[in-house]
Amino acid sequence: MTIQQKSDFKWMYTALPFNASTGPLSTLITLEILHLNGNAIDVGLAISLGNAILIPASIIWGILADRYSRKFLIITSFAGTGLALILITFLNTIPLVSVDYAIAVFFSTASTTPMNLLIMATTEKKKWASAFSRLSMVSSVGMLTGLIISSFTINFVPLTLVIQIMGVLSLVSLGLGIKLIPRSPIHVERVAMVHQRESFSTRIRMLPLFFLHLPKAGHFKMFSLKRLRKSPVNYVPMLYLGIIAFYFSSGLFNTVYPAGLYTLGANSSVVLGIISLGMVAQTVTFYIAGKTIEERGEKLVASMSLLIRGLSYTVMGLSTLGTLGVIVVVNSLFYPLAAGFAYSLYYSSSTTMIFKIVGERSQGKGLGVYSTVVGIALLVGSLVSGYITHFLGYGVDFGIAGSILIIDAVLFSKLQEG
Repeated sequence: MTIQQKSDFKWMYTALPFNASTGPLSTLITLEILHLNGNAIDVGLAISLGNAILIPASIIWGILADRYSRKFLIITSFAGTGLALILITFLNTIPLVSVDYAIAVFFSTASTTPMNLLIMATTEKKKWASAFSRLSMVSSVGMLTGLIISSFTINFVPLTLVIQIMGVLSLVSLGLGIKLIPRSPIHVERVAMVHQRESFSTRIRMLPLFFLHLPKAGHFKMFSLKRLRKSPVNYVPMLYLGIIAFYFSSGLFNTVYPAGLYTLGANSSVVLGIISLGMVAQTVTFYIAGKTIEERGEKLVASMSLLIRGLSYTVMGLSTLGTLGVIVVVNSLFYPLAAGFAYSLYYSSSTTMIFKIVGERSQGKGLGVYSTVVGIALLVGSLVSGYITHFLGYGVDFGIAGSILIIDAVLFSKLQEG
């Protein structure tokens, strides 16, 4: 096998408009459901449908990535996502909007694995680190660009038109991709991504579900009480339980957060603006996370970031008792801290811990269990959030999410690797 000697990274930038289209997607759909007189339960069900589709989508597109042209799958992703978003203007009921959102999520996941594999196939191994770093940058900058465009244009045009603009951006990527994305000169299978820290981290960051094999019932025996009680053999199941708590909490908070801001009085532009601040903080922190982890260690960084995120959620929950001005100021400060700074540090440290388990030790065998529990935790969290919010209020939902993370921080601090 030979790889082209001169690596050309230009094709990666074809994904920038596509990432811009997906960055504000869940927030825009939430706002559209509220505009259709929906409530927190409707939002929770819609986002849950999108989260539910992630598991089969990850499996289906992963299998296809091993069998078919990576370029074809990437441009299919761009096309399917773009068309689904443009279709929104013809839909005027909450169920149809929810299904359309799920379709967009399904197609948006199609490009994740092929783009990572295409890097490995078209780039010299010594340049993989810089190539994956660039792909992460394109993803982050694209998502931030989409949020900024949305927060600005929503002041002048209808919400459905903003969503359509996002769809057009995805189709721009389609046109660029047809022309610029190369065909893979060699065949690289998905398992290769698990063997390299850079490829694994980038892939998990873009989509946390990664199925090399479907897990069997016996694989979940790690969560038996007998094993959980014994240290250090309980390290892996306890780590997984900690990650389950993180994603469940994220589902609780993130699903209804934009709806909370909007319902409590913030306009659509302010909602998107606050989330944009979080994306700025997230992008910046990702580039300093590596050095922080090297100096402090994965376990300490993960524990401290969970504590910061949990306390931030709690403070934002308490802010719902104040005036609109208080809510906007508090959330403008603490949302970037939680969704940007703390999230990036936790994600980088926990991904390193997972890589050591499923990559270095077991060559991907534990990924099925990891992806399954992550997918279920995210789904259940998003599903429950709408009902908690509807009956108990946004402040209670945020507070529960924060409390779970504070407990999770203690769990991470007590992990003992065998």
